[in-house]
Amino acid sequence: MYSIAVLNCVIKGYHDFQIRIPTWVSLRVEREYSNTRDQHACLIWMPSLVEIPEDKHVEVTDVKRYFTIQDIAGLPVGRVPRYLAAGFRQILDSERAAVTCRTTGEPCQSFPPWPHHLEPGGGVVIPCDFFVEGITSETTAKLFSSILKTAINEMPEKCDIEIKINDNVN
Repeated sequence: MYSIAVLNCVIKGYHDFQIRIPTWVSLRVEREYSNTRDQHACLIWMPSLVEIPEDKHVEVTDVKRYFTIQDIAGLPVGRVPRYLAAGFRQILDSERAAVTCRTTGEPCQSFPPWPHHLEPGGGVVIPCDFFVEGITSETTAKLFSSILKTAINEMPEKCDIEIKINDNVN
């Protein structure tokens, strides 16, 4: 099996969802069919409660609002940045891989190279890494990597985003 890591990214839309996510949680990336403004939009989801270890259910994720894992399980937590979403959408539509996400920090004002928090596309973001998993062949891994490189090349933030193909074959 092969996987692709897309490093140094962010989750957008914190102002809409306002959910703090522990770094140990693996989030699902799925198509957002109902988004009429962006045909390529992808939502990022917390796993359902049955997918989370029972001893973590009461872990507090937001001290101010006293949200626990069981409060936020199964909810959308944000969106993939626009151009990267177009690449992930192609991969998800192929049904040959899954896309996941892990946060690497707390919600914060957008930071360079992302737009200033007062500019369009700026605001509060959650630092993260994305992973394309379950790729069965080297050829497919290279194809998906090419799709992602093309999508990232359209992004103003492209200089900081890193792609790595991992060969997990034992």
